[in-house]
Amino acid sequence: MSEDEQVDIYDDTLRKVGVTGRLEAHKRGLWHFNFHCWIITHRSGGAVLFQIRSEVKPSFPGLLDSTVGGHYSAGEGLREVMREIEEEIGIKVRLKDLVPIGSRVDVAFYDGVSKREIAQVFFLEDDRPLTDYRLSAEEVVALMEVPVDAGLKLFSGPAKRIQAKGVRWVESRDEWEKVRMTLTQKSFVPKMDSYYRSLFVNAKRFLSGDKLLSI
Repeated sequence: MSEDEQVDIYDDTLRKVGVTGRLEAHKRGLWHFNFHCWIITHRSGGAVLFQIRSEVKPSFPGLLDSTVGGHYSAGEGLREVMREIEEEIGIKVRLKDLVPIGSRVDVAFYDGVSKREIAQVFFLEDDRPLTDYRLSAEEVVALMEVPVDAGLKLFSGPAKRIQAKGVRWVESRDEWEKVRMTLTQKSFVPKMDSYYRSLFVNAKRFLSGDKLLSI
């Protein structure tokens, strides 16, 4: 989605009040809806798949973020915004495979931007090899599997740093490269709340078969 693409905007009661460009919505702090899809895998004893944002992204380049994220264009619903999954990581997904785990307020202030979004959050269970994905070079530079138990330790306090592994696409060699990283909380796109802790708690419950989830 380009910065001038139109999005629906809402008041503080989430009543739709109009349409504006995404850049304008961010400049003025207008409420709008966002889509987060997290891929959950059984590998590594259970892990959450994070993307590493491209270095050319205007916000938070090089940091770990949701597997797929994107804005709803004006008038769009879930079926339409799912396009982001194929655009960013190159896989086709059926609507029925997405597991809704709730919505959250996503607020951030940086570089003159006042972001006020309602993120609708979904899990997708997928154990395909990381090299089966096809990354959008403009959006994603790597995929990292963060073990659920390690993520819980990092965002609950006992651990200051954890280890994760993943893959990076090397355009010059036209091949995948294995990646190992030491991560701290600062390795992730910053959040004002305990989103990541809740994410890993829900992922652990999801992998154990519990479908009563709430972010």
